[in-house]
Parts: sequence; C-alpha cells; structure tokens
Amino acid sequence: MASIPSPVVAIKINEWYKQIKRFNVKEAQKLREEVRKEIDVMEEDEQAVLYFQLMEFRHQLMTDYVQPSKEPLEKSDYLKAVEGQGKKMSAILEYYFNFFQGMYEFKKGEFIRAIVFYKRAEKRLEQVGDELERAEFYYKLSEVFYHMKQTHVSMYYVGLSYDTYKAHKSNSLYMIREINCLTVMAGNFIDFECREKALPHLLSALEKSKAMSNKSMIVKSLFNIGCCFKGLVILIGH
Repeated sequence: MASIPSPVVAIKINEWYKQIKRFNVKEAQKLREEVRKEIDVMEEDEQAVLYFQLMEFRHQLMTDYVQPSKEPLEKSDYLKAVEGQGKKMSAILEYYFNFFQGMYEFKKGEFIRAIVFYKRAEKRLEQVGDELERAEFYYKLSEVFYHMKQTHVSMYYVGLSYDTYKAHKSNSLYMIREINCLTVMAGNFIDFECREKALPHLLSALEKSKAMSNKSMIVKSLFNIGCCFKGLVILIGH
C-alpha cells in the first residue's frame, strides 16, 4: 500500500479535533479510528505524529467529560510519549501541548499548574488562525481564573470569548459556549457582591437554554437564578 501524504492525515486530525470540541463522541471516535489506521501507513513526518499523539490525549479528556469515571483521569501514554521524546515541536504544537496540559491540570483541580500551562500556550496563541479556537482558549482561561477568584482577570478573558461566540450563535455548539460565558460573567459579578448585575446574565442564559430546549442547562440556569435571588433577599434583609 502506498504511503499517505502527511498533510492529508493532518487535515483529518483537524476534523477529528472539531468533533471533539463539539462533544460529538460517535463521529470523533470514527475519525480517531481512521486516523490511527492512516498514521501506520503515513509518510514519515515527526510533527504529524506528535499532533496525533496530542489529539489522542485531547480525545481522552473529551471522553472523560462526557462519561465521567470514578477513577481519576490519568495522563495518557500518548502525552507521556510526547514529553519523553525530547523532540522539538512546531509553535502550533507547543500551543496544543500546553493548552491540553492546562485542561488536564484544571480537571484535577490543580488550578495554579493549569494557569502555568495556559500562559505558556498563550505565548503561542498568535499561531492560531481560527478565532473560535482562540475563543475556546480564552474561555478556559476565564474558567480557571474564576475558580481562583481572580475576578477581574476572569472577566477580561470571558469578555474576549463571549464576543466571538455571540457572533457565531447560529451554531448550537457556540450558543452553549455563549451560555457558559454568561454564567462565568454572572459568577464574577456575584464575587464582586454585585448580584443585581449578575441577574440579567443568568436570565439571558436561561432564555438561550430554553431556545435550545437544553434541559440540563435550563435546570442549571434556574438553580443559579434561585441562588442569585436568595443572595439579593439576604442583602435587602440586612
């Protein structure tokens, strides 16, 4: 069998990554199996192999998010292999490596380590031409800074992310991220003790969740609104 050109495989890995970000497990798994077969007969290309290994790990993160396991997520053999090979990665692969490492550390609750890797990825962000990929990165940064109660920093990054997703709201995936951004914004306002500013964001998140008929997000939005109203009542009572 003739070898497959590495750019052809790289394009398929890109598509695999798109399905991963959409949490489209069935399609992502299908592409994963196709890429695995093509990698075995691909022309020699060190960077393409590293890209494949990084995406294997990103796939694992997606699977664990969709179907959480009681066992802690372990760093995959593929990511360990990338670390241990000592091979020089291209700038874009350095971005992915640090971005995915940051996601892994965040998943474990290691927020400081997550920020370290995210900031390393940010240094290579100019290599990312896709504005939606940058929006995803900014959202992840806003998320970890929110958990660290670095409220102003979280607000800065979530604003960057929200503006991009709002411009692509016709896609249901990006509307979900828009709702996520609104929720982080509201959480930051609550941390600012500005619940009256948080409430419109939570109501907007509820409206968008209903428009999508997303039951889990509707329930989450209603719960957050209830908590916000409770905090307002307590403040008024004082």
